[in-house]
Amino acid sequence: MTPDEHWNRRLDLERRLHDGPALRIAAVTLHLGLLAEKAHDLRPDIEDLQRQLHVVQQELRLIADRIYPPLLREQGLGAALRELTAGAPVRVDATAERFGPAVEGVAFYTVCEVLGGGRDDTRTVDITVRRDDAGLVLDLANVDTGQVVTVRDRIEWLGGAVEIVGGAALPTIKVRIPCG
Repeated sequence: MTPDEHWNRRLDLERRLHDGPALRIAAVTLHLGLLAEKAHDLRPDIEDLQRQLHVVQQELRLIADRIYPPLLREQGLGAALRELTAGAPVRVDATAERFGPAVEGVAFYTVCEVLGGGRDDTRTVDITVRRDDAGLVLDLANVDTGQVVTVRDRIEWLGGAVEIVGGAALPTIKVRIPCG
């Protein structure tokens, strides 16, 4: 399976979870609300079922978001990274340009892995996303460079490369992913 096929399948699965079961659960919840109005004796039980369905719906959304975040699909890498890092000591400088589902997905989950691998909260992480002649360039400055091992395979899968630049005090992980 090619990287594009893989990420397109992830996108399709995210859409199916959102558009299928999640919407059906919302419809059942509304239907239960109408029944509660008709059957006053069952109202507490119906309201409990509605709460349980709401929890299931939230769980489905969380699963779908982990497969391929809707904001990444709808607005791109910059917006998704800003939402991911909101409230954290992280600066995101990202082009609004789109790179395709596979490239954006790999770049997004690379940032998730690097940031999730431990961070010194006394330093602000700088994330820069831009396009050069070869494709997407992702710079992660002031991060734990030990995370390179965990992200290298997914970057190389797309024909990209990962390198560590700078000194020990201010290391930067530089990711390049080719794209058209």
